[in-house]
Amino acid sequence: MKSHISATIDEHLVEALNRFGREERRSRSQVIEMALEEFLRNRVGAKGEIVTSQGYFEGEFRREETYDR
Repeated sequence: MKSHISATIDEHLVEALNRFGREERRSRSQVIEMALEEFLRNRVGAKGEIVTSQGYFEGEFRREETYDR
């Protein structure tokens, strides 16, 4: 399902959007959707994986200190 939105976009971006759309024979909304999908995919990373490290906790943890507030 698609949703209608309204957005204000800088004129130079709209010109680039229109140019790319003509070259690829795609509508503005298709180009915006493709760009947004790629942006979010790059931001979220590989399918939302949790980034971990090889480090580990070497300290001491006592619940009394944590919850005794």
